[in-house]
Amino acid sequence: MFIEHSVHIDRPIDGCATTLARGPRRWFPRLGEKHEYAVGPRIAGLPLRKRVTVEAGESLKAGQWTEMPITWKASFPEKLFPVMRGRVELVPIDGLTTRLTVSGMYEAPLGFVGRHLDEALMHRVADATVKELAESIAERLEGGIR
Repeated sequence: MFIEHSVHIDRPIDGCATTLARGPRRWFPRLGEKHEYAVGPRIAGLPLRKRVTVEAGESLKAGQWTEMPITWKASFPEKLFPVMRGRVELVPIDGLTTRLTVSGMYEAPLGFVGRHLDEALMHRVADATVKELAESIAERLEGGIR
């Protein structure tokens, strides 16, 4: 399944790209010592979180566009949760505004049963998780976290 969410940042692309290139500790929200992160949406105002391990690749530039590959997978139990492979992408909108997009792909675990759970509920949870992540990263990049 493919998931994506975009947010506009009131900051020029150069500053956002510089912060992104400094590594996920600078812009990935609440990233722990072992590159662990509690991922998940809020449902009825309450956080529904699962601890995942985050890996980020090298920042790649193509003209003014910048992207960084990211992967996250459940810390425990790994087999019950999908591995998300995706990217964080920065694109200039104009001289003062940058579009951040977080996108990714995952395959529901547990075969037939997992695919039906994903269709019924889990895809919406994954969608909300990527939305929350994109908005959190955008807040950090907009603030110019150093």
